[in-house]
Amino acid sequence: MAVTGEIPVEREVFGVTYERYALQRFCARLVKKLHLRSVLEMPAGGAKAMPSLYSLGFALAGCRVALVDADAAAVENWGQLGLMDRLTLHTQAEVIEKGSAAERWDLAWNFAVLPLAEDPPGLLRRMSDLGRWILVVNVNRFNVGFQLHRTVHRIYKIPWTHGDIRCFSPFRMRDLMKSAGFQEIHWGVLDCPPWPDSPGFRDLRLHRQGEKLRCWESPYVEHLREGKFPAWLKLVHWGERVPLPRVAKLPYSHLYYAYGRVRHEAAQQSSSPD
Repeated sequence: MAVTGEIPVEREVFGVTYERYALQRFCARLVKKLHLRSVLEMPAGGAKAMPSLYSLGFALAGCRVALVDADAAAVENWGQLGLMDRLTLHTQAEVIEKGSAAERWDLAWNFAVLPLAEDPPGLLRRMSDLGRWILVVNVNRFNVGFQLHRTVHRIYKIPWTHGDIRCFSPFRMRDLMKSAGFQEIHWGVLDCPPWPDSPGFRDLRLHRQGEKLRCWESPYVEHLREGKFPAWLKLVHWGERVPLPRVAKLPYSHLYYAYGRVRHEAAQQSSSPD
């Protein structure tokens, strides 16, 4: 691992590059399906990768994007990609204070942070005060690599720091959204390459290094700057899009998504004239 001064440089592995590409394509499809124009990512953290980039797909699809508690260093990449005119930055206190009905975003979402929330239902409620649609994307616990990852933690006696295990299930997340009163709930899978999710050895190395500051490099951002993605990314994504039942894809999908419409927004939509 290269070192710049005292700060180690961590380069995202090929699996993260594909994950970001698959997420970008999913965002573009969701923008068309839900007619999204504005998106709030709350909070805009990271999951042992360069943070604050997960909403790039929405911006590339033409949406205005607001990031809550974004990483300043990662935000520089938005400028390098020419997307700062579509980006606003907020603290969580600011968006909660401004979260009136007149200022709702079309979509409020987050990536891989709900399991780590102190109160997942509470976070969903705060998001529902800010967005018309709510989306969460989390790691899929039914992927074979997820169980290997759990085993590595047990063998090496590394505490499980990735959050509430229940939030890694699309079925439990669907039930949580129902309990929160969301309507028109949908769930599905994405990031379904022909290799298992991380078995945890890279994660183990990062755990042993501690929570030190890192400088991240992202091949995905480099591909965006170049305006060209490698053929292997497109080929793997073509295989991911083969129409199979969702349950059949669960053993090899790295991520799942779940989204729903906020109750009063759904009621307003149903009462509107055609």
